[in-house]
This record gives sequence, structure tokens and C-alpha cells, in this order.
Amino acid sequence: MRKIQNLKSIQFSNDFEIVSTRLLDWKKKKPIPELDEMISAVTSWYSYTHELETNEWYREKIIEEFRSDKLRAIERARKAEEKLAEVEKELEKYKVTYG
Repeated sequence: MRKIQNLKSIQFSNDFEIVSTRLLDWKKKKPIPELDEMISAVTSWYSYTHELETNEWYREKIIEEFRSDKLRAIERARKAEEKLAEVEKELEKYKVTYG
């Protein structure tokens, strides 16, 4: 899934580069207020999309860390249970029965 997102992100960046370069070229040739508005809007789109992509990346990292922490906790719990079973088995040897 991440590979698809990366490819889409690259395509978006390429498309942005094409549009922004064209708009800046047009602005150099004939500066008009409408071009400034378009440049501002396109820049805003890019910033917003970049923010979404960054948030998604951080979200995935956090989920990955939570999963890793969970797996470590499960492994520690299993080891503790095994050790407890060993200790209980060893303790049985020393139990004294009354009666």
C-alpha cells in the first residue's frame, strides 16, 4: 500500500511542478492579478496536500510503533509465564504435605 501512496505522491509533485512552472512563466511574460491568485491557490493546494501526506506518514509510524510495542509486551508476557511455570514446578518439589 505504501508503494502506491509513494507513486501517487511523486505524480502529484510532478504535476505540481508542471503547473507551477507554467504559471510562473506566464507571470513573467505578463503579470496580471489573476495569475497571482492562481499561483497562491496552487501553492495553498500543495501545502495542504503535503500536510496530509506528512500526517499520514506520522500516523503510520505511530501505528507501527504501537504494534511493535504490543508484540514486545506479548513476548515478555510469554517469557514471564514460562518462567513462572518453571518456578512453580520447582516449588512443587519442596512442598511438604501434612496429614
